[in-house]
Amino acid sequence: MNSTKPAYYSKLIFEGILNSYTQIYFSKNKALAFALIIVSFFDLSAGLSGLLAILITQLTAILFNFNHHFIRDGSYSYNTAMVGIGIGIFYTFNISLLVLLIIASILTFFLTIWFSTHLAQKGLPFLSIPFLIVTWLVILGGQNFSAMALQTKSVLSLEQFCPQLFSYATQMIGSWPLADQFHLYFRSMGAILFQYNDLSGIIIAVAILCASRMTFMLSLYGYLLGFLFYKYMEADFSTLIYSYIGFNFILTAIALGGFFIVASRRSMLLLLFSIPVIALLISSLHGLFASIGLPMYSLPFNLVVLLILYAINQRTYAAKLIPVKYQHSSVEINHYKYYNFIERYKRETLYQIALPFMGHWNVSQGHSGKITHTDDYRFAWDFDIRNENNKTYNGSGTEVTDFLCYDLPVIAPAAGYVTTIIDQIDDNAIGQVDLINNWGNTIIIKHNDYLYSKLCHLKKGSFKVQIGDYVFQGQPIANCGNSGRSPEPHLHFQMQATPYVASKTIYYPLSYYLEKTDNKLTFKTFDIPEEGKVISNPIKSNLLSTAFQFIPGKTIKWSGYLNNKKIETEWEIYTNSENRSYIYCADTKSTAYFVNSGILFFFTDFYGKKNSLLHHFYKAAYKIILGCYVNTSIDDTLQITDTLPKSITHIHDFTAPLFHYLKVKYSSEIELVNNIHNPSHIAIKANAKSLFFSKTISKSEYVIDIEQKENLIITFTSKDEKLNVQSETKLF
Repeated sequence: MNSTKPAYYSKLIFEGILNSYTQIYFSKNKALAFALIIVSFFDLSAGLSGLLAILITQLTAILFNFNHHFIRDGSYSYNTAMVGIGIGIFYTFNISLLVLLIIASILTFFLTIWFSTHLAQKGLPFLSIPFLIVTWLVILGGQNFSAMALQTKSVLSLEQFCPQLFSYATQMIGSWPLADQFHLYFRSMGAILFQYNDLSGIIIAVAILCASRMTFMLSLYGYLLGFLFYKYMEADFSTLIYSYIGFNFILTAIALGGFFIVASRRSMLLLLFSIPVIALLISSLHGLFASIGLPMYSLPFNLVVLLILYAINQRTYAAKLIPVKYQHSSVEINHYKYYNFIERYKRETLYQIALPFMGHWNVSQGHSGKITHTDDYRFAWDFDIRNENNKTYNGSGTEVTDFLCYDLPVIAPAAGYVTTIIDQIDDNAIGQVDLINNWGNTIIIKHNDYLYSKLCHLKKGSFKVQIGDYVFQGQPIANCGNSGRSPEPHLHFQMQATPYVASKTIYYPLSYYLEKTDNKLTFKTFDIPEEGKVISNPIKSNLLSTAFQFIPGKTIKWSGYLNNKKIETEWEIYTNSENRSYIYCADTKSTAYFVNSGILFFFTDFYGKKNSLLHHFYKAAYKIILGCYVNTSIDDTLQITDTLPKSITHIHDFTAPLFHYLKVKYSSEIELVNNIHNPSHIAIKANAKSLFFSKTISKSEYVIDIEQKENLIITFTSKDEKLNVQSETKLF
């Protein structure tokens, strides 16, 4: 344990240092971190002070047992990094400076804790507020210490030794069209690290471009909006050129354009409003702060971003402008994950409601049906069963017992508590209706507050549960009858927000069901069954359920060949603190998150190496139905960054906030079952197809072959990827 502690803390501090720099520019890219560190050391005092400030903060956090996650990701220390660089720019490095640096770093850290805690309660970031407060205090208080005369350095350390580097960068930009605008952009970019020169700005801009194309485009877009507003309004440009505080435009554009709000056309429109507000604040606050001898720095950025984010959080529901719920510290990942999530789960409901019967039934009346499903009761279904002649009965059809659905079991569509049962109404004679007891024998189940299901026209005396009972999804609760307004046996089913028999219906899609057309089954997810369709609940296969039963603690060993190389690897199954299950491959440090709903197995996220076996399995088993339905296709959409090469996705990044022209479509289907009733051998074919607009540019096909002998054998192959591996699991 003692031997691992130094290694752990060394890695913790190293990663924290890198992230402290990149957090300033809303990133966690390591290459960007090294570029920023190099730029900060253009002045030795500034670079050293920034690095020491981070270390002081990290040691304070470690000694006082603060959260290691926030130490590692730089949240505690990116404000202190800016404070340290700022102090190093203004002061000559000496012992007195070191004392001041320690005091300022610790003060910034505790201010960070306070602001992060209190603003987080409002769902807001603390941005660079601690940096502003401490820097202003240092500037005001530093005047009282004669040992540290406050003075701005006219020349950076590097510029003294290599002036040609800086002059060459300035001359190069001077030869460009719109040179003045580029000078202002690059110097504003560098000014975020207190480097008011073209060379710093160029290095930072190129590093940001390599790290994030969307961030780079947003920085240009924000700067351009601010510059044009100043020019159009004929404002005094000296307020921009002084300290190059146009970086407020850049930071605001990144923050609101894609970091805290998902990058989209709407976020771009938001910047059309917010950037002029920044410009107004810069102009109005410049004179005020100059009169008291303080720089404005990033105050306009902080005020506007917090104001807009607070306003957005007060909306009754999120639409158009979408706050980033899970921060990935990447504008691209925030964007692609959100749009992939919307594509995959746009109709998914929190509570999954299934069909209330077993076997194949016909939708005799759907939503907005012409018979009784109108007005407040339009979101309902009626179900019956029909034979090959499309009749609902056998024989003469004069008795209720002639009807195919009569007396068949009705099951709970989801888990919940029984709140209402009506069970005293006799069945009608065929062709007759009971208008007084319109709903007939009825059961109402509460699934959650404001979510109830109601099943009507049930058979008297057939109830298998009582009021107050807790029922599970699929549990028999009664039998189909012909009571109430029912001329012939059928089942009425609706969802409602209140527990009353006469409650209005609500629109609520059903989770999973199969639709039968010309003896072919189509798998539907979170959809509305249409009138005239024959539908059924999917039934899971024991073999498939066993094969994809990835429970925590389980290990899966694979051996075979990948890209003509022999591999032997092992995966482990875990569940994290958020109850998310995942497969972890230690050999490649790759992780694939998955969900097993009982009916579907599907992956949700992948992190790691794209040439790993786990990534191939992620693409192959992206969504699998756990039932033996041959030639029933399951379709989905893969995230383009999970599958396509970076050389392609990086180009796509530039236009992604406005429109997407790349897609990756996924499909899987069972192509072989040796015994439909009790299979011991199932083969699943899957493919991931990359599309440029509608044209296929690449395709990967996989086969997952599952065979039950003495043990469970899974063979995973792909000719496209030169893949052939096998796993064998003992059956207990």
